[in-house]
Amino acid sequence: MAIFVAIFLALLVAAGVLLAASAAASAKDKGESPFRTFRTAWAGRKNPDTDQRAAADAAAVEPVDLSLAQFLRETVDEGEAYLQVDDLAATLQRARDKAAGVLPGNRNR
Repeated sequence: MAIFVAIFLALLVAAGVLLAASAAASAKDKGESPFRTFRTAWAGRKNPDTDQRAAADAAAVEPVDLSLAQFLRETVDEGEAYLQVDDLAATLQRARDKAAGVLPGNRNR
């Protein structure tokens, strides 16, 4: 009996999470709320041919033959780098100072 109560509570919590996620879905989700997506997937389980056709269509697309070097040349970004060498050096220096302060026998704490 306790197992059934636990299962019921788990299903109740899952439904609550689904409803909360549905309510929290924003307009930028293109109208697809989590609840609507769940319902669509649940209905689609009866007709898996639709998914197989979509997968077959995606597999039939001609692959792009492009080398890695060519891809990197064409997608290079000349903007400011994400990591700056000066910031990394300062961070490493602080870490080195903290590590030196924790070592046994070091009296410069």
